[in-house]
Amino acid sequence: MNLTESQVSGVRRAFRLLNRSMLLLWRLGLGRYMAGPRTGYILVLATTGRKSGQRRLVPLNFAEEGTAVYCTAGFGRSTHWLLNLEADPSCELWLPDGRRVAGHAELVTDEATRIRMLRKVLVRAGFATGLAEPGLDPMAAPDDVIAELGVRYGRRYEIVEIHLGQPVAGPGGPGDLKWVWPAVAAALLAAWMIRKLLGRRCGGSR
Repeated sequence: MNLTESQVSGVRRAFRLLNRSMLLLWRLGLGRYMAGPRTGYILVLATTGRKSGQRRLVPLNFAEEGTAVYCTAGFGRSTHWLLNLEADPSCELWLPDGRRVAGHAELVTDEATRIRMLRKVLVRAGFATGLAEPGLDPMAAPDDVIAELGVRYGRRYEIVEIHLGQPVAGPGGPGDLKWVWPAVAAALLAAWMIRKLLGRRCGGSR
């Protein structure tokens, strides 16, 4: 069954909402918790918009092998971040172990490698695999099943290899909103103190 363009747009809107929530967690300094068998192993990819020229951030499930990471383009060749990388393969990665590095991306064209790494990403994707492919056991499924994933939607899954480069520093990285935590704590403490003070005054005026 092929999805219509309106259905694809609806799915993309749902993923955008989920992605915004995940990105907020990363910016709040909680990226290290985005790695586990249940939540899946998630990184943040920063690309340059092919039309806007602006920085675009997207959280992605990934698998790491050697000096590269591999990510699945769930909407095939029409995936927005993949189109950005095809226009400019230079990118930035935030990894849950705390690394923030430059990257250089390329589409995996060898079919055996695509199947092998797609399986590996799906195994590491946690609950996301169950949502995208209900009933699939990515460890036990034969290669021909893995190879055809996404085809029924008219969007064959693609795999992108991103070679890890030098560390990146400067503003705009993971945890850039960590300052929110002490600000929230201070506000809550102030509210608690004001409430206690007002309670004492009200009690003393009876």
